Amino acid sequence: MDMATMGRISLDQRSADARQPWKVETLAEARVQTPIGMFHVTVRADAVTAAGWSPSGDDTPADDILLRLALGQVEDYFAGRRRDFDLPIAPHCTPFQRKVWRRIAAIPFGQFETYGALARTLGGVAAQAVGQACGRNPVGLLVPCHRVLAAGPRLGGYGGSEDVKRWLLAHEGIAVPET
Repeated sequence: MDMATMGRISLDQRSADARQPWKVETLAEARVQTPIGMFHVTVRADAVTAAGWSPSGDDTPADDILLRLALGQVEDYFAGRRRDFDLPIAPHCTPFQRKVWRRIAAIPFGQFETYGALARTLGGVAAQAVGQACGRNPVGLLVPCHRVLAAGPRLGGYGGSEDVKRWLLAHEGIAVPET
């Protein structure tokens, strides 16, 4: 499989358009309770395709090896035993989103970048474009968009809610002033 290293996360370089649309992929999904809500992970045979907070649902057992590995790493992160994720991920995305998410995956635990600084490292793209890529991240936490802040630094938006973003940053030792 053609994979590119993103920190310790592997991001599948094949876009949704490059996949063979006539092939049906078998997906598996499970949920685990975290201190800030129910977290779900969806995998196909070789990669995580989605991860994030679920509005409802119960813990569901993982009957897939990759799914068990992913949920275990999520539990370890919240227990303070893990600072980064070591998983293959393959979200449906554009080449630009992949480029942004690779850069975000390289932001270490306990550190942050602003949308503007991240945009400059990506060749001077607009900070708003970086924010839009963050907002479309289907593998939240694994590609840690919560580590990207607005100028100031201020909290900025987050698909998992601003309360979740603030909690994750505090968990990593990053203090963000109240707005």
